[in-house]
Amino acid sequence: MELTKCDGSILERDPVTFEVVKSALYAICGEMKSVIMRTSFSPLLSLSADLSCALLDAQCNVIAQGVDIPVHLGAARFTGLAALARYPAQTWREGDGVLLNDPYEGGTHLPDMSLLTPVFSQELHVGFVLSRIHWPDVGGIAAGSSSVCDEIIKEGLRVPPIKILDRGEIREDVLRLILANVRVPSDRKGDFQAALAGHARATERVQQLCERYSAAAVIEIMADTQRYSRRLVEAALAGLPDAVVSHAEQLDGDGITPGAAPWVKVTIRKQGSTMAFDFTGSSGCVAGPINAPLPVTASAVYYTVLSFLGGGIAPNSGVYAGIDVIAPEGSIVNATYPAPVVAANTETANRIADILLGALAQAYPERVSAGSYGSACVYTMGGYDAARERRFVHYETIGGGMGATATQCGTSGLRTHMGNTMNLPIESMEAQLPLRFINYEIVRGSGGKGLNDGGNGVRKTVEILGDDVQASVLGERTRTPAAGVAGGRQGALAVFRLHGPNGVQELEAKSGPHKLTRGARLEMVTAGGGGWGIPNETKEKP
Repeated sequence: MELTKCDGSILERDPVTFEVVKSALYAICGEMKSVIMRTSFSPLLSLSADLSCALLDAQCNVIAQGVDIPVHLGAARFTGLAALARYPAQTWREGDGVLLNDPYEGGTHLPDMSLLTPVFSQELHVGFVLSRIHWPDVGGIAAGSSSVCDEIIKEGLRVPPIKILDRGEIREDVLRLILANVRVPSDRKGDFQAALAGHARATERVQQLCERYSAAAVIEIMADTQRYSRRLVEAALAGLPDAVVSHAEQLDGDGITPGAAPWVKVTIRKQGSTMAFDFTGSSGCVAGPINAPLPVTASAVYYTVLSFLGGGIAPNSGVYAGIDVIAPEGSIVNATYPAPVVAANTETANRIADILLGALAQAYPERVSAGSYGSACVYTMGGYDAARERRFVHYETIGGGMGATATQCGTSGLRTHMGNTMNLPIESMEAQLPLRFINYEIVRGSGGKGLNDGGNGVRKTVEILGDDVQASVLGERTRTPAAGVAGGRQGALAVFRLHGPNGVQELEAKSGPHKLTRGARLEMVTAGGGGWGIPNETKEKP
């Protein structure tokens, strides 16, 4: 298949301009992210980079995206289409903006607040700018809005697509309503203003491209980038043998129902240049917050396809066009209202990615990694900081063991698969919060043995320096270890413990909100990754 031509397109007529503009579109997403990080209030954004940026065309197909959070970006088209359904394309004007976080109307989970704004060039609608930033709190029953409950109403403020910007002016009535329902509203307002700054920069940069190359050329290149990525995906799939593989695993409970262990099952059919992912047979929605909305499940599929094919294909809607996702409505992989969903982004999505890779390993073991720690290991804390005389909210994710591959050992202490956040510096957190970090260390030997060993998990222990602090944990792999591939061994399990006045309490994978007093300690040990290949017991270890 010829990959350097798309008949009649600008790619064929002027491939240099195509590459320059295409690369510029991706660079704009990176610059936009930098602006948001440098102007945001929350360490979760400014230091950990829990946000994503993308450019969409006028039909809300994804054109370019940053090197950001896979679970955010795979859902970007769902977000755009939900906004267009409420506000048709012909009604948008320069300076408009729509905000949403509703998982049942284009969102992922409630803490991820998405902003969509249009880009015009001389009154021609070129496309949209999209950001999805994680607000550390959106209300609900627990500080951090990431805890255990039995319906989405309790998870926090749910915002369907709503116009927040009207021709460049913030709708203060809408913003006041939102900020009245979150903890530490001044910080959330600062994060929203940071998003506005990022959108302004991205809009300016796209308009500059239109001035230099013409809006018509930019729009044409937006279409060509999708066609080109699709052709690359089709060519890569066509070069692999066809296969039908199935795999199923159980999740580690839902935090509500004792003994719950719902199944996620997938059958993958690779035929010619297409792939279908069929989740028929997965469990129905459960009581706790591990139910995945369809955009989250689709994101895990899209991420897996891109990684399976080697990571060299520019991610956009063209990649996803030939990928079929079959997820029965009302199941744990296509949740329906009012099922709670907050842990789907962080836990279920990562387990889905491992389950998909486990299926593909049956036919293509040399192309996939072993199981990883299957989690984002979210813990949240919040309350009143007497020393600083203000309320506080702390949201953090913790890395774990990455699965090994045919070519290298797994990385230790890293956010894997569906997350891509950075480490929060302990010194910065202790300077801002009534917390002390007792340890933060690699758990040596927790990765599964193999020809290449799996990555190790980590241990982090946090001590409370205040009273009446709420704390919650959302984790995975306390029951189901990360699997090895091609004879590699399993990784070690995760463990969560609460050290309090009554001794040590071992926690379920999802638990909270707990009321902690001064001196209590929360210990979190993340799982190790699986090994790849039969272990060579005589090899020297580093």
